[in-house]
Amino acid sequence: MAKLSSVSLCLLGTFAIEANVGRAVAISVRSKKARALLAYLAMKQDYQARREELATLFWGDNPDVMARHSLRQCLISLRQDLSQASEILIADRESIALNAHLLSVDARRFMSLAGSDRPDQLAQAAALWRGAFLPESPLDIEEFDAWSRREADRLAAAAAGVFDALRRNAVADGEAGRAVTAAERQVALDPAREDWQRTALLLCAQYAGREAALARAKAFTEWLRTELGVAPEAATRALIGKIERGDFEAVQKGARPAPGTPSAIEEAAPSEAAAPSLAPAETDAPSSHTHDMPAAELRSEAAASGILQFWYRRTPAAIWAKAAVLLIAIVAVAGLIGSRFWPPRLAAPLAQGVAVLPFAVDDPARPDDPAFARLLTHNLIGYLSRFGDLRVISEPASEYYSHRQVDANLNANLADLGVQYAIVGHVQGNDSDLKVDFQLVDTATRVNVWSDNLRRQRGDQTLIADEAARGIARAMAIEIYRRAAIMVRAKPSSQLTIGQLIGRGYLALASGITRESLSDAMTSFNEALRRNPHYLPALLAVSRVQIIAVTNFIDLKPTPDLKATEHVLNEALDKFPKSVSALYSLAVLQKHRHEYDASMRSLQRCLEINPSFLPAQGQIGDILIRTGQAQKGLQQILETIRAATPNDPTLGYWYLFAAEAELELGHNQAALNWALRADLVMPASPLVQVWLASIYASAGDKSNAALHVAALTKLAPDHTRQLLDGSIGAARNPGGPRILQGLRVALSAPPG
Repeated sequence: MAKLSSVSLCLLGTFAIEANVGRAVAISVRSKKARALLAYLAMKQDYQARREELATLFWGDNPDVMARHSLRQCLISLRQDLSQASEILIADRESIALNAHLLSVDARRFMSLAGSDRPDQLAQAAALWRGAFLPESPLDIEEFDAWSRREADRLAAAAAGVFDALRRNAVADGEAGRAVTAAERQVALDPAREDWQRTALLLCAQYAGREAALARAKAFTEWLRTELGVAPEAATRALIGKIERGDFEAVQKGARPAPGTPSAIEEAAPSEAAAPSLAPAETDAPSSHTHDMPAAELRSEAAASGILQFWYRRTPAAIWAKAAVLLIAIVAVAGLIGSRFWPPRLAAPLAQGVAVLPFAVDDPARPDDPAFARLLTHNLIGYLSRFGDLRVISEPASEYYSHRQVDANLNANLADLGVQYAIVGHVQGNDSDLKVDFQLVDTATRVNVWSDNLRRQRGDQTLIADEAARGIARAMAIEIYRRAAIMVRAKPSSQLTIGQLIGRGYLALASGITRESLSDAMTSFNEALRRNPHYLPALLAVSRVQIIAVTNFIDLKPTPDLKATEHVLNEALDKFPKSVSALYSLAVLQKHRHEYDASMRSLQRCLEINPSFLPAQGQIGDILIRTGQAQKGLQQILETIRAATPNDPTLGYWYLFAAEAELELGHNQAALNWALRADLVMPASPLVQVWLASIYASAGDKSNAALHVAALTKLAPDHTRQLLDGSIGAARNPGGPRILQGLRVALSAPPG
């Protein structure tokens, strides 16, 4: 095995680790808490922290013994995930550290370059900035989340300074492309900063012309109205008026602008009171082009190629989805149990434009590799189109770009067509294996915002391409929705539309399935219902939370009314029979009631509508386990996990299903290993404590079983009391799955 020479840790824009062992190897750390622990250590001045500090920070709500145990388990799992890069983790009895000699951290490197006044170093800093610091959903741990926000604010402020300096240097040098790029990237840090927007608008007027600037101004004005409910500031309106009158002459390529530069405008008309800050994200305003090719030429080129007419059109079944996009959005991606849904952007345009560029083949090991890449591209386009609020350009349009380099011109062309994201992939192989790398590229900024890879042993290429496409489609949809949700920030309820209230509720669920997050979500959903008691998306959202609470052992006030929930779901399906949202919610409710045949039918229907909907596939595996087919169910769940990527919000629940299968098969240690993995990716989950208590009790480990019963009692006192007094039938009814038998043993054991 080649020796490890270095490890790169990316914390900006997306979490990623890459080990250099003679070649670059991407590493997946599946536990969200383990990723957070790595980030925390990486940003410490000396790369280390005491064990007590980490246990308190990440597991402080648990007793000390459990907190230290959880830290040990997290480190064991982390070492396994790091694999060839495990040398970067240094642990002794007192502290945990990272090997600074092997490790390179993009956020630290960025800060060291951001303070420079040298143009080359500022350019290097800009290249490192791929997005906000740790933009993933918070851990719902107050101290860690506060630390993460402070770091994000510090880094974002430095980024703003970098882009401002680069923009000023470019203007002074007469470099239109560089000036516009810097201004656009500064705007992306906080789209509500109107002083930054005015700078970009003025550059657009000077370098792209009056019409392009007015189009941008119109889009930004509409964005302010729909997102914030406000009109532009007086200074912005004055600038738009000057553009309308033609006060700014277009600057020729390579020329320096006349007086009236962005800095002069800013000084003459400073920003009014700062608007509420939004997280880094793509704006709804069209991006000014980051090169010197006129916008009109790009539009003409696109029209000549026929690209505009090639948006992928679904069957008529998708028409109602477009009309009721918010309804479908409710559960378009994540599974109901444990889902952390990232809703689509609630401001116009609702649909997210996506282009799947043909997957390339790097040095094909076999002559059929190019055919595999084409089939993978074809399947991915089809599966992505099943997500109702994604606009996916069709295969003919995708083929148009097959021989073009992914560069500024291509990205600007796609952005001009309303395509927010391009999916770029590469296929590599040898005689025995295939590796597929895939990236999500923001067309406006040319930034690779997310990437991953999968490996498969060679076999039936048709089956491999189908499985890979389903997993990649779901992963990409989740990430696109997650990034869109960054645009939604906390505002007073009175300033939100009903749709935005629904979006904010799902953002609360995105922080984790806990009593606090469910209560926050219900506050937003109930406010939407107060305004319109018959609003079906809000009714479905409330039903969703109630089912999540019941199936995850979460105490929710008032107690969920499952009969009313079932009525809402049936009403939704009467109106929208192909709603994956309502179908999946009903399936989980049916499973909870042990109506396994009905639940299986509902889940299979979900997969007919959207084969990439992996939560339904995982639930089918668990139903097989519950109906006496543990080995077959385990195989189904392992296939689901295999098709998924580390960003899948339902991963922890599949780990629990795998644990249940292993317990049914009599493999206690394997069951425990799966449940402990679930504990790492689902912190503060009462359901995980139920599983752990049951597994330990089944193995005869009364001490650890009691420990997790105590944790369950703290997290869900009402549910625990109902389990103990038998008012929840599963607590005392004889027979049933071993996971429930073990729970009864754990609950009946005397404390000690």
